[in-house]
Amino acid sequence: MGQARHIAGRTVLHGILIFGALLMVGPVIWMVLTSLKTQAEAEAFFNTPHTFGAILKGLFPGSLYLENYKDVFVERPMGFYFLNSALYTLMKMIPGLFFCSLAGFLFAKKEFPYRDWIFGGIIVTMMIPFQIKMLTLYEMMVDVGWVDTYWAIVMIGLMEPFGIFLFRQSILGIPDELIEAARIDGANTLRTYFQVILPLIKPTLAAYSIFLFMWSWSDFLWPLIIVNTETLKPLEVGILSFSDINNPEYVKMMAASTVAVAPVILFFLVMQRQFIKGVALTGLKG
Repeated sequence: MGQARHIAGRTVLHGILIFGALLMVGPVIWMVLTSLKTQAEAEAFFNTPHTFGAILKGLFPGSLYLENYKDVFVERPMGFYFLNSALYTLMKMIPGLFFCSLAGFLFAKKEFPYRDWIFGGIIVTMMIPFQIKMLTLYEMMVDVGWVDTYWAIVMIGLMEPFGIFLFRQSILGIPDELIEAARIDGANTLRTYFQVILPLIKPTLAAYSIFLFMWSWSDFLWPLIIVNTETLKPLEVGILSFSDINNPEYVKMMAASTVAVAPVILFFLVMQRQFIKGVALTGLKG
């Protein structure tokens, strides 16, 4: 009896997990399949009765129409969009990892006046939606003359409160004796950071790099507002050009979206072990 309940429980649990996985992966599968259809097939799918059989049948393309991927690069400057997204991401990731990890080290291991109050203030800013800060940030960009430039996108988000919090929690677990030994050997703060702290927080660096990559690559609202020049737009904003309300090009939009999401998925697959290890080691210390 107990064995039967155990099997039934595991079956229900696995069923719930599979259902949840399909909810997460389903839109991505639908996006890829739609990108392989003709425009007529995509429009026919939206106009068919939405019964389970019709949906299942219309989900798959009649044949693999790869011209959509060619068209998105021919009709729009997708090469510039892709290059801009890669450039914005790299210019945010490398300084972001450095500044957030260094700040996390200072808040975790260094004593200075009002340290906990300052850290508390940083944590409070995590609760403020970006939309509230957006107008002030835009006015700042106007004042410094950075509207419609690379710097307007890159400089926003170099020191995320979440990153500082994540690294502080990770560095709290490093024994103080290691830092004290480095100090006795004559190491200053920066040398201790580079030679002692960084080698010990590699999993957290890997985990946060995934967050930064995802946030930077998929950034949409701020670039949409601050950048007007076509050759400065990132992928997410460039895709918007396929969504003409009078003539929406569904298949090309999905092809462009597939191109945009592929690097994020690939980066996560490469870094997933370090990501899981980094999150597990960080915990909720302090």
